[in-house]
Amino acid sequence: MLKIYIVEDNLLMASVLKHLLTRMGYEICGSADNYTKAVRELRKNDADLVITDIMLTGKKTGIDIGNYIKKHLDIPFIYLSSVTESDIIKQAMDSSPGNYLFKPVNKPALAEAIFNIIHGGDVVETGSSSPLHKIAINY
Repeated sequence: MLKIYIVEDNLLMASVLKHLLTRMGYEICGSADNYTKAVRELRKNDADLVITDIMLTGKKTGIDIGNYIKKHLDIPFIYLSSVTESDIIKQAMDSSPGNYLFKPVNKPALAEAIFNIIHGGDVVETGSSSPLHKIAINY
């Protein structure tokens, strides 16, 4: 069973995400609402995938977590965020996530993102109305 670690500072969103992922058949192996806790636990944890928000409690962001994972851990990660500013999205994409999903996430988009990571494909949500689409086509 795929073990997923969640980094989300909104308690309601974290709860909804945990429920959704559990119903999809995944195990939640931990969660955090900030960079420090997430990094400390991920060093000891055997997560197969990390799903992180970008804006978190504290000074460090989900992008900092993505960069840490990229440099020190061999775990794929997905950004799940409501951030739509193109400069922040570009910074996020520079950290090489497996995917970037916009909140509110729907089950099919989340399922597709996880499926593609498990099976080695990279999918970036780039609907033509998405601000990420403009970055993705010029990236």
